[in-house]
Amino acid sequence: MELVKREEIFPEKEEKERKVAIQKTLTIVTFYLGDFLFGLPAEIVMEINKDIDVTPVPLSQDYILGIINLRGQIVTVMNLAKKIGLDKEIIPKLGLIIKKEGEAPISFMIEEIGEIVEISVTKLEKPPEKIEGLNKEYIKNIYQLPEKLLLILDIEKIIEF
Repeated sequence: MELVKREEIFPEKEEKERKVAIQKTLTIVTFYLGDFLFGLPAEIVMEINKDIDVTPVPLSQDYILGIINLRGQIVTVMNLAKKIGLDKEIIPKLGLIIKKEGEAPISFMIEEIGEIVEISVTKLEKPPEKIEGLNKEYIKNIYQLPEKLLLILDIEKIIEF
């Protein structure tokens, strides 16, 4: 009896090297202020509230609406449209409560919540030199969605008081 080599029974195929592109994505919570679609990273969004009972804080900046008591925790409420210099007068209806690690939560008053979208990090673009109707310094990136331009906010600059 003659032994057969493994290569003769199972000829090894040359495997073509396949490159798998791993795309980094970012999960974004979108919302509307006026005609603009804004976004924040989902990992910093705690919750969305409506019918918030805001207690005014005297002598605070004009974009600070006051504070709320959120289950025993004091949360600053900010008129996001005023903070980012939005020209159009809006009627905020919802509180988008965000929290960065190691920071106190802040509630941004917004008009309408959008969707949660996954976007490719490689397709993020820098904002143009001028964005009509708001202050560009608070925009970190822009992303072109099929139907609209998404403005990703720079949370670090917004929460500076």
